[in-house]
Amino acid sequence: MGRRAELDRFVNAALSAGRDRADIASALQAAGWPGRDIDRALGAYHRGDFLPPVPRPQPFVSGRDAFLYGLTFVALVVVVVNAVSLAFEAIEWALRDTGRMRAEWRIAALAVFAPVFVALDRRARGSERDSPMRKIFAYAALFCASIVILADLVAVLALLLGGGLGAEVALKALAVGIAAVAVGFYYRADLAEDAPAQTEEGA
Repeated sequence: MGRRAELDRFVNAALSAGRDRADIASALQAAGWPGRDIDRALGAYHRGDFLPPVPRPQPFVSGRDAFLYGLTFVALVVVVVNAVSLAFEAIEWALRDTGRMRAEWRIAALAVFAPVFVALDRRARGSERDSPMRKIFAYAALFCASIVILADLVAVLALLLGGGLGAEVALKALAVGIAAVAVGFYYRADLAEDAPAQTEEGA
């Protein structure tokens, strides 16, 4: 936190003195500052000849954002968990011939929470693309998906080595893996869409 404040003060002072952005970036690079930090500090000010430098509006986290993204995260968890549970029910019904599937609660949860997630996520991708909470939420989803994929692989390998990997367990592990990979790729693509815009702003 202190290092960033120090960098921001230096950039503000250098721009206020009329120094060229390329010269400022070169001086900071020579001093050992990472390029990402330099781009962020310079990108915080509007390009122009007006002095003192005009700051760009910075995104901030509000209570409203925390509520909306918290609800989005909960909706995503409910959708994924119930979708996987429904897949488990289908696998058991197909392999064990257990009779009628009892999936009323899972279907009801998907019917309620899936539209909630779609609506909130679409809103976040539209008018609130610059919200820091959106990126935190996306990285949290990526983190959880990565942990689930790794744990799924460990469980499959352990059962395979122990000779306990039957068809039912293998199919259930596959269902969990598919769900985690889908979540991971969904948010990986979402964050990749932001990368060009951030680079252009900081240039």
